Amino acid sequence: MNLPTLAVRRPITTAMILVSVLLVGTIAFYRLPLAFLPTVDAPFMFVQIPYPNSHPVQIEKEITKPVEEILSTLSGVKSLNSETSADGANFFMEFTWGQEIDVIRMKVSEKMDQVEPTLPPDIGPILIFSFNTNDIPVVQGRIAAEGVDLSQNYELLEARILNPLRRVNGVARVDLNGVEPRELFVDLILDKIKEHSVDVGGLAQLLQSVSSNLVLGRAESGGLRYTVRSLGAFDSIESLSDLVIDERGLRLGEVAEITYEEPPLTFGRHLDGKYAVALDVYKESTANTVDVVREVTRVVNEDINNDPLLKGIQLWVWEDQAEEITSGIDGLKKAGLTGALLATLSLYFFLRRTDSTLIVAMSIPFSIIATCGVMYFKGSTLNILSMMGLMLAVGMLVDNAIVVLESIDRKMRGERNRKKAALEGASQVLMAVTASTITTLIVFLPLVLGAGTALTTWLKEVGLTISIALACSLFSSLTLIPLMSAHLLKVRENGRNRPIEWLEERYVRLLGWTLEHRIKTFGLLVVGVVIGFLPFFAGWVDSAIFSGTVNSRLYLEYQFDDFSYKSKSERAVNQIEAYLEANTEEFMVDTIYSYYTENAAGTTITLTREDLSDDQMKELRTVIREGLPEIPGVRIIFDEEADEGGSSTYFAVKLFGQDTTTLYHLADEAARRLETMDGMEDVSRPRSTGRREIQVSLDRA
Repeated sequence: MNLPTLAVRRPITTAMILVSVLLVGTIAFYRLPLAFLPTVDAPFMFVQIPYPNSHPVQIEKEITKPVEEILSTLSGVKSLNSETSADGANFFMEFTWGQEIDVIRMKVSEKMDQVEPTLPPDIGPILIFSFNTNDIPVVQGRIAAEGVDLSQNYELLEARILNPLRRVNGVARVDLNGVEPRELFVDLILDKIKEHSVDVGGLAQLLQSVSSNLVLGRAESGGLRYTVRSLGAFDSIESLSDLVIDERGLRLGEVAEITYEEPPLTFGRHLDGKYAVALDVYKESTANTVDVVREVTRVVNEDINNDPLLKGIQLWVWEDQAEEITSGIDGLKKAGLTGALLATLSLYFFLRRTDSTLIVAMSIPFSIIATCGVMYFKGSTLNILSMMGLMLAVGMLVDNAIVVLESIDRKMRGERNRKKAALEGASQVLMAVTASTITTLIVFLPLVLGAGTALTTWLKEVGLTISIALACSLFSSLTLIPLMSAHLLKVRENGRNRPIEWLEERYVRLLGWTLEHRIKTFGLLVVGVVIGFLPFFAGWVDSAIFSGTVNSRLYLEYQFDDFSYKSKSERAVNQIEAYLEANTEEFMVDTIYSYYTENAAGTTITLTREDLSDDQMKELRTVIREGLPEIPGVRIIFDEEADEGGSSTYFAVKLFGQDTTTLYHLADEAARRLETMDGMEDVSRPRSTGRREIQVSLDRA
């Protein structure tokens, strides 16, 4: 018994199946997790080897090259990049898409275990990172206060901001960057160390051992068993200062200065000219992004912002995934509803029957709801890509239903029994609509099952959603349409449809003319193809990987000709911020956020408008660039990603070789020559300035 036969001969059973599908699909729709992107393990691996207070040349020789040699032996590595600084080496690896990220991490860890014995013994712990879309913070904010440096208020921020956010259901962790908890610092006094002949190495071992909490075992007394622990933690600075460090009774406070304060930060942030602290909120992998962000927002607005202890502190939301998800889904939802309405109106225009139009139109919501049910039980999320797949599938959902209904309607013209006409009409096109659906599904098969690439990995979500929706539409066309046609479709003669008759008459004339004038028809087709492709080849249409993006931010990058300490970087940032604040209205500035550290700085300008075109953004960059203050030794350029789209063209020139110093000189010369070319703006030079150091040469005489 095929599906049309079941629908016509077992109407109650079929109706209950359809109602069950709708009920389960509706429940699943409201329980379907909302996310910005599908869960994807990116085939990227990042290895960090800290080696502070060293020299890049030394690290490159002793760490970077040995690690590169062993990591390059991994299978599936597409690219391996390394960056060496005075504080360590970083390695970034890209593997082919489709590999298990856990397997890759295990292989990288094994390679690092092999090479670690050959590295300097005083390196820091080797860190291995991978990337998953769940690692993206759902809320990114900046905390600032007028005239207050929040980097010295960790306890306050932890108690009044971090802890309330950590208690939100679905929040995995909350990070604060730019403020650290206070630590104990033991600064040895050199003269006292020499005077008392203190063994510094032994002192370090002593401090490490006495400050540890150890489990010593178990003890029994009176038939009871106790766990014995040694508590070595100090309860005050005075107790640490009174620590005896040798057999003579010398105390630590006599040879060292002990302080309890915040550790010095190597970077700083400004928000609208005020010192700022970064706040990142991460959700649990199974939590609903929108629900988590809304609850976080409620806590911020109702609790944190009304806390009297936080008076004067500004919390600015930098990124809000819930807003992006809801705005994107609302836009796609409106587009889908508009498409469904236009499809229904088009059906009525050709059918000119209300009952037929409604029967076919009902297959659209049924297929979408059924698709949401399948996605829920498959463990998928309702994200931007899956919503895009649903929107694209709306116009295709009625294809099978129209074919089945047209066949049933044709049978009813000669058969007065509606059930028999519905059964024969649907059965007659059963193989046709099934084959048609399968051929359409095959088109998306390479996206779902094909070789993994960066593009197909993301488009897989779209193709899979469309495939599920088409399968559900096939099911509805072979069950819902025959069932409703057998009981609701009225048997009557179709009236004259003059617009359709007019179109048919013109079409017959056009078809006859094309068959009689084949050469002219072929020539017209060639002209049409040329006209269609001419704008693309002529460059009249701008193209990019991500075109049509929202233009709402500008980013300024600071490049220093000589080494810049953190204080110097901050002074440069202050001058640029003052310039931008003085022209807030002209530049449409909403907020100004800056980040600065040794030898690097950047300023992000958030605009008050989000509807600026690419040409307007280009003009705005030109206006800002012309008025930028001249800062000696500092170049300030607009830094944009090459794949962000827009009217500008970005490209990178990469040089390869064995000697780093030579490459720096060649890259600097290449940048100088590019700057002399017309139409070139914001040429980024290589950062060749290094940290200043004191070099001691041993007298071997």
